[in-house]
Amino acid sequence: MKSTQLSECCNSNIRHYLQSEFSVSRFFVHFERMLDNKRDAEEQEEYYALSRLADSRFSTSPIVKQVANVYTPKIFKFFLDQYKESLAYNIFSNTEIEPEGHVGLFDVFILEDDLTRLDSRVLKVDFENGEIKCSCRKWESSGMICKHQIKGYDMLWSTTCNLKFQHIPSSLILKRWTRAAKTGGNFSFEVPSTDSPSKYRSRLFNLSAVSASMISRVALDDDLYKSAMAFMTDLIKKCEALSITEPAGTSTSSNGDICFCYLGIDDVPVQKVKGFKPKKDSFKPSKRPIPAAEAARAVSKKKRKTSRLEEENLKAVEESLRLKL
Repeated sequence: MKSTQLSECCNSNIRHYLQSEFSVSRFFVHFERMLDNKRDAEEQEEYYALSRLADSRFSTSPIVKQVANVYTPKIFKFFLDQYKESLAYNIFSNTEIEPEGHVGLFDVFILEDDLTRLDSRVLKVDFENGEIKCSCRKWESSGMICKHQIKGYDMLWSTTCNLKFQHIPSSLILKRWTRAAKTGGNFSFEVPSTDSPSKYRSRLFNLSAVSASMISRVALDDDLYKSAMAFMTDLIKKCEALSITEPAGTSTSSNGDICFCYLGIDDVPVQKVKGFKPKKDSFKPSKRPIPAAEAARAVSKKKRKTSRLEEENLKAVEESLRLKL
């Protein structure tokens, strides 16, 4: 499901910039334009997050104070909407189900005037770890705590004064929704065990991901830059000492400095699949659709030109007959 949603999101974004009739060179021009617009929008959101203060209408709530400086402005606004909706809910201990150890169950619902319950949910409270799970499973699907969980934290903190329910635990706050989403990184360094082109590609991707996460921070400081370059120089010398073949695209100069050149996709070893014929280029430029009014004008213009030529030919014939007589 996640891969399907990601594919649909990418398709909807690319659809506004690209067309199937584009050539390869034109495709990359428009693709770069799309990436530039995405980067500009991301920088604007970062500036907005740093320049705007959080909404302080509910500053008395400890969990609101906590997430105000953690979530991004858009996610924090969504959290405030959930908090306002949670004020209409009631919560009672579920005595029909026996608690298991440090886990308790609570019913959360909206009580109408005729004592009917609306949007009734069950909260599973872990008193040992301070975690609250809801039967609506909103956190499991989107990574955002729901209004029922917010009601549980608000009630348990105000009634029991248990410090474990004063704030939302870090296990329920996903890093992707926070201001620190771009810092650090979780990389998977697993590569295929067998010798294949995919193993080489996996190594290349892992090295690129690790270096890209540090380049932007190292380049901002002179001392960090010098330390990083010295470390890379020593690393290449150690690789040469261990008789490790240098990958294509990296070399060392005579004075020990590192020289990098572009490593294209053509440099990666690829196994060609046998039994498949190469697909011929079937690209044909499509003609522009002509509107009906424009087509009608073209037809009338052609008719006028034809009639004018006929009149000129008729006059020429009459003139030749007159001269003969």
